[in-house]
Amino acid sequence: MDGFVTHQIEGASVDIDVVPVKPHGFCARFRIFRDAADQPEWHQVHVSGSVFDTPEEAEEAARSMALEQVLSRGA
Repeated sequence: MDGFVTHQIEGASVDIDVVPVKPHGFCARFRIFRDAADQPEWHQVHVSGSVFDTPEEAEEAARSMALEQVLSRGA
């Protein structure tokens, strides 16, 4: 994956960035925008001290964590 992808989740824009990890695997991070004035921080996606086997797994985990945060804030 080159750069980040943006998803719309429950009315919020979510940027997801997936990066390769050496020697193998992938990790992900995300940030949530509710409006243009937002300057959100990146949130790391953690898996019990491990990494994801594929970029798709990392992206799906980031999407799931972002959805959880969006819903918990009542977006």
